[in-house]
Amino acid sequence: IRAAAGPAPAAARNIYVLAGVIAGHQQSGAALISIAGKPAKPFRVGAPVDAGLILQSVAGRRAVLAADSNAPAQITLELPPLAR
Repeated sequence: IRAAAGPAPAAARNIYVLAGVIAGHQQSGAALISIAGKPAKPFRVGAPVDAGLILQSVAGRRAVLAADSNAPAQITLELPPLAR
């Protein structure tokens, strides 16, 4: 997990775990995100993830959470590197 501009407190960042990403064209896509140890659920770009956070964007192996679609990123979630 990597915090970006306007970082959330460390405790808040640690409750979100990225389990998968489906990146589409431009502003489309979805991410599987686990919140506070619960089973991962799918969220589309633009959908609310938790109080005050939406899934702002997805790309490659990364998902970005922010207050809204134009706000600075608050939390950046990344999948672990692929095993070789």
